Amino acid sequence: MSRNALVVCLGLAVTTGMWAQAPQAPEVARDFVAASPSASFDEPFRGRVAAITDTAIRTHLDLLASPAMEGRGLGTRGLDAALEYAAASLKLAGIAPFGEESGYFQRVPLRQLSDVTGTIEIERQSGPLTDRRSFVHGVDCLFPPLPPQSLHAPVVFAGFGIREPALGRDDYAGLDVRGRIVLLLGGVPPGPEWQKAELTDRYAAGGVKKRFAAKIELARALGAAAILAVEDDGFAADMAASFSDEEVAFRTYDHEKRHEAPVVIRVSRALACAVVGEDALAAAFRGQRVSAVPGTATASVRLENKERLIVSRNVLGIIPGADPALREEAVMIGAHIDHLGMQGGTLHPGADDNASGVSALLEIAKAFVAGAPPKRTLVLAFWTGEEEGRFGSVYYVNHPRWPLAKTVAYLNLDMIGHPWLPAEIRTLVTDSKLPEGEAFLAATRAESFVEPGLPRGVPILESVLRKSAQGNGLTMHFDWTDGKEGGSDYRDFARAGVPFIRFFGNFFPDYHEPGDTPDRIDAAQVQRVARFAFAAAWQLANP
Repeated sequence: MSRNALVVCLGLAVTTGMWAQAPQAPEVARDFVAASPSASFDEPFRGRVAAITDTAIRTHLDLLASPAMEGRGLGTRGLDAALEYAAASLKLAGIAPFGEESGYFQRVPLRQLSDVTGTIEIERQSGPLTDRRSFVHGVDCLFPPLPPQSLHAPVVFAGFGIREPALGRDDYAGLDVRGRIVLLLGGVPPGPEWQKAELTDRYAAGGVKKRFAAKIELARALGAAAILAVEDDGFAADMAASFSDEEVAFRTYDHEKRHEAPVVIRVSRALACAVVGEDALAAAFRGQRVSAVPGTATASVRLENKERLIVSRNVLGIIPGADPALREEAVMIGAHIDHLGMQGGTLHPGADDNASGVSALLEIAKAFVAGAPPKRTLVLAFWTGEEEGRFGSVYYVNHPRWPLAKTVAYLNLDMIGHPWLPAEIRTLVTDSKLPEGEAFLAATRAESFVEPGLPRGVPILESVLRKSAQGNGLTMHFDWTDGKEGGSDYRDFARAGVPFIRFFGNFFPDYHEPGDTPDRIDAAQVQRVARFAFAAAWQLANP
């Protein structure tokens, strides 16, 4: 922390009656805030923070992630039951509804897609010869469940689709992919330098979504219209297995393509050979750079499916502000309540993702009404459809119940049930080259370490987080991000220009797996983040 920033924080602490007088934390780099054991909140606020208990959180969490909720999948009775539970909890706490028609629910219309089918026709011109081949969904290509569409464009081969300057590799060097279809290989190039955990985790993970996420984002940033992702020899068996259960997916009802990623179609090596030829494809898989392939190719892509309209719901509550001069401004706190439901007949309970955030938000809501109301209005949101595409929060941003221009900040709680590990904190401190890093580490308890995400250029967010962390006895590192490509419900608030704070714990081995169960969640960890978020929200609501 700079000397000027320290002076500012001291001034804020002196003029805020909520904090008892206490020595400030040792000076550290701006992005790190050391714990200050002697710092504390003043009464009566200290009692409101303490009222957020791990026992109450555990009660919510055990119910929301129980088999009775069936994993809270979108469009299921389990999610409906969870939404009713959130609404009933708000009513029991005395929090007014802020949905439609004087109720707690905001309807979110969605497109349910099934019976996906489609074709890809490749036309390759090599000298005077033209070769045309058609490939069908379920045989040589696997289409994602998207609204019906068609595309005709040139195909550009981008090798593995990787840009890693530190390793001297840029598969897009010299290529213009804007408006074109990009053919790229799955996985990483051969060679020991590509077998490091951070690279295989980024480009060769087991799950399809994670395996191609970084490549999709790069292609999107470069303007690609679609991606043909070449899978390995096990693709045929994988495809056959995928047809054992009919895949049902959801998409937004609103027509909004501004931020959508390009269509990704997984394809066989046979289709790839039709585009670039067998020799060029084999050379690319051996790790050779294929800067040019013989001939040119275009692809005509056609995707079809069945659509059905369904309506899901957000749960919205409101605590009106008490100050006539400030009640027209609102602070908003949200957490998504859906999860993955039953995948292949197996329950995915979603205890951390995101029964943890929902449980925290329910107790934060109770803390806000435990005494005098805030000066600014508080809006509470339980989002639907985050796992499938952040549908609930996207719909709200497009159809806000409270004007976004009058929304001071949005705070998001998602996956707060697992703390950082000591080794991870050490790596962060080491990589950040923190002055006196060893002393900082020696004074840091892993279970009390937090890393909120927030944008630069909004000083009030940094200020309230500093005071909230120190009042709760937490060590903190700021994760600066613009949030516009974020993986949770704060994303579209960031895109709309609303300042945000992301409260997140840590990934863990059973993320999006059946093992995300209540018994693996430390309720005390959820409690710490809930108290941290509540104190920050209270400051924002009481300037």
